[in-house]
Amino acid sequence: MQSANLRLVQHLKQRKIAYFLWLLFPVGAHRIYLDDLPLALGYTGLTALAIILRLSLPGAAWALIPAAAAVLWAVYDLVWIERRVTRLNKRIRLAEYLRPGNQAPAGFRGHFTDTEETAAAPAAGAESRRVLSFAEQERLLRELTQKK
Repeated sequence: MQSANLRLVQHLKQRKIAYFLWLLFPVGAHRIYLDDLPLALGYTGLTALAIILRLSLPGAAWALIPAAAAVLWAVYDLVWIERRVTRLNKRIRLAEYLRPGNQAPAGFRGHFTDTEETAAAPAAGAESRRVLSFAEQERLLRELTQKK
């Protein structure tokens, strides 16, 4: 499981990086980082169109239309980044933990709730099947100190 966690840390997307790359929205850098290449190319296309219109029609305001569309889209992406990172990291975790070869240690039974037999105090000489809570440990220590 440790190796799975190490691989997971390397593959998870980080919000700080995504927001930093958002500053480069004219080329769609944040979308590329978040594995959304088709829409990253949309940013690049809008930027290229704005540049071409500006160079081919000097003095015309036509270049502002694709530039404004890219800016509005980038503002929307400020909200989108949070949802995308969450969704993408969930998918990455699921893929990593369900990867063939990742399995629980031998004898692992998962988490279980106390049953009547484990909730009751163990008989003398019997071994407890669960770790005592902090409060239970404190109670036992008080009892031990009072007996002496």
